[in-house]
Amino acid sequence: MDISRVSIDDLVGRQVMVHMHTQAFSDLNIQGFQAPRFRAVILGMDNLGLWIEHPEYRIMPVYDDKGEYIPPGERKETVHRAAILLMWNTIKTIVFFPDQEAVLPTEDVPVIGFSHVREREREIEEQREQAESGGKIEDTAEEPPKRGRKSKK
Repeated sequence: MDISRVSIDDLVGRQVMVHMHTQAFSDLNIQGFQAPRFRAVILGMDNLGLWIEHPEYRIMPVYDDKGEYIPPGERKETVHRAAILLMWNTIKTIVFFPDQEAVLPTEDVPVIGFSHVREREREIEEQREQAESGGKIEDTAEEPPKRGRKSKK
């Protein structure tokens, strides 16, 4: 690739190092992001910002497909590939290495974070094992109302 002619369009589908503004990073608190500087694959861009891939975004559904509430003990965490929009004003800089397929920095720059996710995975697995072995997991949360349209009274 001719480095003298790099444009943002050349980065789509490539891994880059993104450095966000520190305050924006703190305010956003996006799952899996450990530091304001991280590696990510660019999926696209538009007038709002840069779309990046989060390969293991985890959610814990509270309602099923029918809109029925799922009690805490019956919820199952799911993992999805997600696209995350970083608004242009949150990005300090983007570093692109045109001669490399992946970013291989000399210092430790995290991929969109997995350490917090792995810790949470272990906690969930411990809770499941405890529940399966007859241990009781206390849940003090009240059941929220069902989603849907409110009836007129």
